[in-house]
Amino acid sequence: MSRQVFSTDAILDAARDVVVQRGARGATVEAIARAAGVPVGSIYHRFDSLAELLARTWLRAAQRSQERALAVPVSPEEPLASAEAVALAMYDYCLAEPQDTLLLDALGRTELLNMDLGALRAQLETVNERVEALMATLARELYGRADRRTRDLVLLALVDLPHGFAQRQLASGTRTPARRERLPAAVRAVLAEG
Repeated sequence: MSRQVFSTDAILDAARDVVVQRGARGATVEAIARAAGVPVGSIYHRFDSLAELLARTWLRAAQRSQERALAVPVSPEEPLASAEAVALAMYDYCLAEPQDTLLLDALGRTELLNMDLGALRAQLETVNERVEALMATLARELYGRADRRTRDLVLLALVDLPHGFAQRQLASGTRTPARRERLPAAVRAVLAEG
C-alpha cells in the first residue's frame, strides 16, 4: 500500500484559513489537520509544534506581500512616482491574496514572537528588514532624510493606506475599482505631510 504524501503548502493554506476563520487561539493542530484533510501525524512530521506551523504560515504571507513591494523599481529621479507604484503593488497584492492579507490582520508578528519558536525566532525578528530598507530609501529620496518621522510617513502611505483601501473590499467581497484610482492621490497627500 502506497503512502499518501501531503503538500506542505496545502497544510500552510489550511492553517491560514483556520486562523482567519477562528483566530489564532482557535487554531489547533486538529482543526488545521481537518481543514487540510490530512492526519495529525502529517503535520507533526513537517512541523515541530503548532507555534512553528503558525510562524511559517505567517512568514510565507509576509514574505509574499513584501516581494510585491520589493519588485517595484525605485527611481531616485522620481521618488513620488516610485512611492505610488509601491502603494499600488501593495494594494493589488491585498486583493489578489485576500487570505494572506486577512491572516496578517488576524495574527501579529508580536504574538508569534511570544511563542516558543526556537531557531525560527531569528527569521521572524528580521523578516521586515528589506522592506524597512526600502521605506528608508524612499524617505531619503522624498525628504532628504530617513528619520523616524519620515520613515513612519512612508510606511503609512505605502503599507497602511493601501491595506486600508483594500480592507473593506476584503470584508465585503465586493471590488471597488474607484478605490485603486484614488489611492495615488491619497499617497501623495500623506507624503506631502513630510
